[in-house]
Amino acid sequence: MKIKKIKYSRIFILGVFLYILFRGVIILIGLKTSVLTLENDFYSLKTRVKAIVIRDEYLIRSDTSGTLSLLADEKEKVQKFQKVATVYNKNVDKSIEREIRNLKKEIKDIEKNNNSLQIALLSVKKEQIKILEEQIQNNTRNYYSNISGVISYKYDNNEENYKVENLSSLTKYDIEKPNNNYIPIDNNKMIKPDTIIARIINNNEMYIAFISCDNKLFNEGDSVKIKIRKNIINGEIYKKYEKKDYLITVVKIAQQNVEIYDTRQSEFDIIYKQMEALRIPKESVVKKDNKKGVYVINEENNKPEFVEIKGISFEYGKYIYIDFRKNEISGVDTVKLHDRIILKPNFINERILKIN
Repeated sequence: MKIKKIKYSRIFILGVFLYILFRGVIILIGLKTSVLTLENDFYSLKTRVKAIVIRDEYLIRSDTSGTLSLLADEKEKVQKFQKVATVYNKNVDKSIEREIRNLKKEIKDIEKNNNSLQIALLSVKKEQIKILEEQIQNNTRNYYSNISGVISYKYDNNEENYKVENLSSLTKYDIEKPNNNYIPIDNNKMIKPDTIIARIINNNEMYIAFISCDNKLFNEGDSVKIKIRKNIINGEIYKKYEKKDYLITVVKIAQQNVEIYDTRQSEFDIIYKQMEALRIPKESVVKKDNKKGVYVINEENNKPEFVEIKGISFEYGKYIYIDFRKNEISGVDTVKLHDRIILKPNFINERILKIN
């Protein structure tokens, strides 16, 4: 009997030891289990396209020969009927202009000082200016902007080929063929008749056009964002033109952007969807009872509980994205912002009693 009691005692002690060991392992696994706190992630869906830029723009050409003088700064916003250039006939003496400027300064000084002794000189000097200006007028040609817009002293000889009114007739060839080959206009140079001396751009009418294979990706009227280099600008899907075996999508730029005044073709990122989302690693997702979900740590008892994933917006790469704002509004019972989930669930940590 003694031997049996000793045997049972050893079995009992061994059982207690194994239980303590098991609990210790469980606690250790709980301490070592990796968890992830779900944070909101701002995500963009985009597609990269090769596109051409189409503007409402026109060229100013010289109708005489002479020396070109550009009067506005590059990329300056000019008003309608603003003088932007002058062509001086080769017979014009530039010293006449200097003399006019000096006379105007002298008149301004006399009027400012209100010196009665010099008042009589005013009419004489004004008459001198009139004579000199008539001399210049007979030997110069001024050029004005027909519209309010941005002035550029570069052109690419494609201004007539890519016009806003011809958007519907664009082809794949039209989009693929042009290069950025802008020719600068030199100031203070001798020019001939029909020389391009300026380009005026209506910065309220600018478009980009690209070839699209997915007819469902964009809808007319959709708001998008356009990224070129490091700049992001607002746009709107203006038109979709269906061709024989492809689609041409035209985006209207909804804000002024000096970065593409001298760009004919470039690669753009068209951002067509932006949203706040919970980003859940696919390695955290398991299936239980034919439902896709994750193990969320109950904040009251620190136990993992299976929670079905609902309201999946999209899957991309190694992640699933959940529109948690929409779920909150709709009262959908699923994972929430700041939930802690088991990062890599397995047979043991799914059943663990407590996770720290």
